[in-house]
Amino acid sequence: MKVVLIGYRATGKSTVGRILSAKLNINFWDTDVMVEKMMAMPVKEIVAKNGWDFFRARETEAVKFLTQKGDCVIATGGGVILSSENVDLLKQAGVIIWINAPLHDIIERLRKDALNESIRPQFTSGDLVQETTDIMKLRLPLYDKAADYIVDTTDKNADQVAAEIYQYLLKSGNLDKNNIN
Repeated sequence: MKVVLIGYRATGKSTVGRILSAKLNINFWDTDVMVEKMMAMPVKEIVAKNGWDFFRARETEAVKFLTQKGDCVIATGGGVILSSENVDLLKQAGVIIWINAPLHDIIERLRKDALNESIRPQFTSGDLVQETTDIMKLRLPLYDKAADYIVDTTDKNADQVAAEIYQYLLKSGNLDKNNIN
């Protein structure tokens, strides 16, 4: 079984993914980290040097690789759903969970990232709030269409989100007796 976490940047996919993989006792993969290792540089540098299209192509390579792996939890980059090929591959591979965080939480996390010179590059040089609002409007229908289950993170910490996903997997029959700890 593969559990694929999708959602906008800074929604907690990697944090929740690590918790969930430990609970399920299966491997955890992060497509952004995979691309960074492949290219030996952070996403921010990859995009600055080669552009978003180049990054997205490497992201698809990571998705293809992971669909061949065994049971695992996969945290995807926020734009993985922009490629119908990625979505089709991930849907065939496992269950897709959309981690949906409130806009104000996302913006607050992205602002903190910007102060720490995080690896998350902005998409434009414009206002972070406007950029995030505009891009989320475009992506929300794509996340919704791809998702088998949606977790609203409002007033929940990462442990609570992981527990909700675990319960969904259990109730939906996606967990077999080998995955229950």
